[in-house]
Amino acid sequence: MRARLLAAGLALLAGSARAGVRPAWGGELRVGLPAAPHLADPARAVDPADLFLVRAVHAPLLEIDAHGALAPGLLAEVPAPEEGGRVFRLRLRPGLRFSDGAPLGAPEVAASLCRLLARDPPSPHAWVALAILGAEEVVAGRNAIPAGLQVLSATELVVTLALPLPDFPWALASLPASPVSPAGAGAGPFALVAQDPRGARLVANALHPGGRAYADGLLLSAADPRGAARALAAGTLDLVLRPEAAGPAPVATAALLATVAAVNGPRLGPGAEAVRRALSALDRGELARLFARGPAEPLLTLAPAALLPAAPPAPAAAGAPAPPGPARLVLLVPAGAGEARAAAERIQVKLFDRGLRAAVSAEEPPRFAARLAAGDYDVALVPVPVLALRPALAAAEIALATRGPGAARQALAELGVAPPAELPARLDALARALDLVPLLATGERASAGPALQGLRPLPDGGLDPGDLWLLRGGQR
Repeated sequence: MRARLLAAGLALLAGSARAGVRPAWGGELRVGLPAAPHLADPARAVDPADLFLVRAVHAPLLEIDAHGALAPGLLAEVPAPEEGGRVFRLRLRPGLRFSDGAPLGAPEVAASLCRLLARDPPSPHAWVALAILGAEEVVAGRNAIPAGLQVLSATELVVTLALPLPDFPWALASLPASPVSPAGAGAGPFALVAQDPRGARLVANALHPGGRAYADGLLLSAADPRGAARALAAGTLDLVLRPEAAGPAPVATAALLATVAAVNGPRLGPGAEAVRRALSALDRGELARLFARGPAEPLLTLAPAALLPAAPPAPAAAGAPAPPGPARLVLLVPAGAGEARAAAERIQVKLFDRGLRAAVSAEEPPRFAARLAAGDYDVALVPVPVLALRPALAAAEIALATRGPGAARQALAELGVAPPAELPARLDALARALDLVPLLATGERASAGPALQGLRPLPDGGLDPGDLWLLRGGQR
């Protein structure tokens, strides 16, 4: 992504020049991930491997620069809020195309935002567009397009919101807001050319608006902890992105995978209060310190600490004794979510110490989501990748994942214009209203082989594959 790197990567290039090394073109980057990626759709991807694939294939409307500020991406400028934060004019750069050659303009952006609100299948990232006027009509299946989306020309559209949300551009900077062509192609630094259960192969996208990526291609595959370390040492992988370190001097990404406990009050009845208090009394620092495989920190509110202007207060101590808890309860977790499963097993012990017998039940993600939506659980531990770097949007992500679209709109309405000093208290009140207990936030570690250069984690916890390059252009 030559044009953007010349502007945003000056420090990296200068450092390389001082070391006598200039960025090289060519080669195929071989990347080991926690699992083989299987989804390249930004409206559906939530797993780390899929999100890495999405970032390689798609381009965001806005970008986040090295200082954590919004910058133009596919949009020619960062839209300014109008009418009290309810109206935003989006102007795209002219001449944009997807990797398959299809034009990328205002109609395609509008269609991609509508996809996030589609009812079947529902998107886990509907929070991006839920504030748009008329979004609830699309979610309910009564309209195909929200009233607040108006295409003015090939390169301009107006988005009108149902509530004031000055931080709406930060939603546009998130991966799920990336436009998708009618055939499913993106405008990112790479194009997907082959995919099977073992992994995915991508080639550089010559139509990428930021310029051609350094590498000729990417090869993405699954790598378990031991296999990843061996492959990195042997030079058969160039980069490993996993919670555990796979090589020397790994680089930690931001801890933005939030895990919260959702309490099913109606199902637990009078015993729910004892469960809430037991969960709130957990040592979240211990959970983060001892039971997370990657970088971790306690989650004290419905937004990771990195997104808040000041450190959130510690949870308040319980008042009067709680009524007796249920005779037995089940902690529901998604299969494959390592941190959630480890936390659940520790919570199981802590609940027993407080006289509450709990069992842990792991369900495959589709079944887990169905049970969560149907209320078929006692307590569910829900991992949510936080993809937007503003508290109101982060809380909306978590609310959508745990309580649905109505709760996400509630989060946006209650937090969207909250003064910074009031955010921790409002986040705490929202968590209580939604019967959620924040637990921990985790990240990953990027371990690089000796040939890999340009490794710089982004503020949103991801890596931009277009920024990576290999010494000598990948000549092995």
